[in-house]
Amino acid sequence: MFADPLEQKIKRFKYDGYTGWGLIFGRLIVGWLNAHEADVEDIDLILGNPTAPERTPVRHIEIMMKAAYAEDGRGRWPIADPASPILVKRHETEKSAGRGKSWSAKMDAARQHAAALKLRQDIEGQRILLIDDIFTTGATFHTVGKRLITEWGATEVRGLVLARVPFGLL
Repeated sequence: MFADPLEQKIKRFKYDGYTGWGLIFGRLIVGWLNAHEADVEDIDLILGNPTAPERTPVRHIEIMMKAAYAEDGRGRWPIADPASPILVKRHETEKSAGRGKSWSAKMDAARQHAAALKLRQDIEGQRILLIDDIFTTGATFHTVGKRLITEWGATEVRGLVLARVPFGLL
């Protein structure tokens, strides 16, 4: 759950630039994959839900995925090489996070995010595991997953997040 103390650590990483947390979160991703092998053994490609190139203070998802890739030193998991990103975000879009935002505002932001993505490698017929930091409403996962399937030919998209916002806190 996205609650103390995890909430504070994610916020310090994402908004204050404490990049050391990205290394820990990357290790957690690989640890979860190792502990849930049966749930993800059929995954063909693991992608981070990308951040915009100009995002400040840090491109947090890219840091997490770089750490996960390094942690998986033997290449057990099909984590996309962060040196040659497959899914990139071309520009900043409206933020979907924030209490008090309406459902339609969150969906609009999610659609903008998905539209700003560019795919740099064919993924047709592949099962994708999409990784993100926080699951709030599912709008971003829905729009990005839909694009990966309908426009780019993925057969399935599953999600993995560090934390989920409790529904009462939306």
